Amino acid sequence: MSFVEQNQNQYENSRPPYPPAQPWPPYEAPKPPYQPQPQPCFPAEKREWWMACAAALSGLALANGLIFGGGDLGFALAMMLSIVFASAYLWRSGKKPGAYSVTLLSISLVIAAGFVRSNDGFVKFVMLLFILLAVNLGLCIQSGQNRRLATGFTTLLDGPRALFALGFGSMAPAFRGLFRGRTGENADRKKTGAVLLGLAITVPVLLIVLPLLISADAAFEGFVDLLPDFELGEIFVTAVLGGGVACVLYTRSAALRHAPRKEAAKRRPGRVNPWTVNTVLIGLCVVYVAYLLSQLAYFAGGFSGVLPEGYNMAEYARRGFFEMAWLCVINLSIIALTVGLVEKGTRTPLATRIFCLFIGFVTVFFVITASAKMGLYIGAYGLTRLRVLTEVIMVFLGLATLTVCVWLFVPRLPYMKVILILALVMGATVLWADVDTVVAAYNVRAYQNGALQSVDVNYLTGLSSGAVPYIIELAEDGNQAARDWLAEESRMYYWCGDHHDLRSWNIADWLAGKLLEAWHTGK
Repeated sequence: MSFVEQNQNQYENSRPPYPPAQPWPPYEAPKPPYQPQPQPCFPAEKREWWMACAAALSGLALANGLIFGGGDLGFALAMMLSIVFASAYLWRSGKKPGAYSVTLLSISLVIAAGFVRSNDGFVKFVMLLFILLAVNLGLCIQSGQNRRLATGFTTLLDGPRALFALGFGSMAPAFRGLFRGRTGENADRKKTGAVLLGLAITVPVLLIVLPLLISADAAFEGFVDLLPDFELGEIFVTAVLGGGVACVLYTRSAALRHAPRKEAAKRRPGRVNPWTVNTVLIGLCVVYVAYLLSQLAYFAGGFSGVLPEGYNMAEYARRGFFEMAWLCVINLSIIALTVGLVEKGTRTPLATRIFCLFIGFVTVFFVITASAKMGLYIGAYGLTRLRVLTEVIMVFLGLATLTVCVWLFVPRLPYMKVILILALVMGATVLWADVDTVVAAYNVRAYQNGALQSVDVNYLTGLSSGAVPYIIELAEDGNQAARDWLAEESRMYYWCGDHHDLRSWNIADWLAGKLLEAWHTGK
C-alpha cells in the first residue's frame, strides 16, 4: 500500500460517522383530541328533588327561627323537621337506621323540642352543639358512611365529618347532578335547573328594585301598604342564610347516600412498651395513695361538714371542688392515652388495666368528694347557675369514669355509646328542667324553710323568665325587694305576656306573662 493510500485510510478512520438520515421537517405524532375528564356527579332522582325541597323549607325556617324567632318555637319545629326529613330520606333510599342511630336521633328530637321550654340562651347554645353532633353522627351511622367504630372514642370525629367533609365538601357533585341536563327521561331537568337559578337571581334583584320603586312613586307605595306587613331586611337575611343552610342540608343527605364509602380507618396497635407506661402509672398511683392518706380528713370533711382549721365555707368548697374537678379530667385523659399507647389487638395488658382501674376509682372518689363539698357550699349560700352546671359536669365525669372502669375488664361494652347517650340525656334533662327555674325554686324554697338566712333578689331578677314565678311568690310572702322589683319592672308584662309572633313563643315566657298579668290585675 502506498504512502498516499495509508494517509487516506487513516483520515477516513479518524473521521466521525455521518448521522443517520432524518426526514425534514422532523415528524411529530398528532396529539389526541382533548377529552375533558368526567366530573363527579351524584345521580338525582325524584327522591332527591323532594329532599331538596324539604331542605329548602327546613333551611329557611331554621335561619328565620334562630335569628328572628330567638331560638324558640319556630326554631324548635324547624330543627325537628330537618332531622325527620334527613332520616326519612335515607330510610326511603334503603338505609334503615339501627338501634344506636334511632337512639341518637330520638334524643336529638327531645333536645330540639326542649328549645320551647326554656329561655336560657347559654344552655340552648350548648344544646345546639349537642344536636349537631348527635344528628350528624346518627345519620352518618345510618347511611354506613362512618369510618370509625361506633364503640370507640374516635367515633366523635364522624359527626363533624358528615357535616363538613360531606355537607360542605360535596356541594359540587350534589348540585351538578341536581341541575345538569340529561337525555331521555331526565330531559326537562336542565329547564328546571335554569328556572330555579333564575328565581335565585330574582330575589336579590327585587330586594334592590322594590325599595327604589316605593320611594319613587307615592301611588305604588300606597299599593304596597295594602299588602301584609313584611320586612325586606328580614326576607333578605332569611334568604341568604337560610339558602346556605338549605344547601348544606341537601348536600349532606345526598352525599351520605351517594358518596363512595371510604375504607374504615384501621385501628393501630399500641407501639409503646407496656412496662414504660406501667412505670408511670405506678408512680402516679403511689402519689395518689400518699395524697389520700395525708389528706383523708380534708377530703372526708366534705361528707361530715367539718371544716379544716383556717378555712371558711366558701374557701373550703371552692378550693376542694376545682382541685378535684381538674384531677378528674386529667385522670380520664391519662386512662384514655394509656389504653391507646399499649393496647395489643383487642385487649390491654392486665397489669395496665389494674393500674388504670385504681386511677379510675380514685377519680370517682374525687368526684364524690368534690360534689359533697359543693353541696356544703350550696347549703350555706344557695344555688347559682354556675354551681348547677358544674355539679352536672361532675356527675357526668363520675358516670363516664365508671363506664370506662367497667370497659377495662368487659371489652365488649360499647363504652363510647354509653358515654355519648349519657351526655345527651343529661343535656336534655338540664334543658327541660330550665337551670334558672331550678335555681330560683331552690333558693326561694330554702329561704322559706329557713335553710337560707337570706335570698338574693337582685340575683334572681337577673335570671331569665323562668325565675319570675318564684319572684312573684316572694312578693306574695311580703318580700319588699321582690315587690319593688315587680313595681319597677311592670313592663315585663308586655315582654313576657304579649306573644303575637309564635316563632318566639316558649313555655317560660308564657308562664311568666300569665303570672305577671295576674299579679298586676290582682293588686
